[in-house]
Amino acid sequence: MGQMLAVVQCGGSVMKAHLLALLVSLVTGACAQSVPTFSSSPPSTPLHSLAEARIFALGGVGFSGKHSEEELRFKAIFALDRDKAKQELERLYSSENPQAMSYALVGMRKLDRKRYAELLAAARASNVTVTTMGGCIVDREKLSAVANDLDSGKYDGFLFWMEKLPL
Repeated sequence: MGQMLAVVQCGGSVMKAHLLALLVSLVTGACAQSVPTFSSSPPSTPLHSLAEARIFALGGVGFSGKHSEEELRFKAIFALDRDKAKQELERLYSSENPQAMSYALVGMRKLDRKRYAELLAAARASNVTVTTMGGCIVDREKLSAVANDLDSGKYDGFLFWMEKLPL
């Protein structure tokens, strides 16, 4: 207890250093534990696995900056012909998995703007929460917020780069 009082009496600079060290260790530990699994092999069934997505992430994630399994499975849908891809996206949106619904919205924005507008309206009225990941930060956002970000064009760059991402 005497040590703790001494730290506080020193103007807080030592305490600030300890708090900063604690914060850094918590953030890096959380990031290491929350990084999704990755694979170098192509996904075998895009819809089945993506319908059970645990995160919504576009772009590199984790310390290594690799693309998540979910994103690779999402990309595999675009290897299908256009009509089949739209059917898969419809199934994803109806899966009631908020992360899968987010991927479905992104896909429909690319493939069918009319249907995208319908799904967008439903997503904006939704109160479900999506687990998202950007870099090594895991967050929880309302589907309506993800939909607004998507409609603002926030993810359009990822759609361009996704076409170049190997399966």
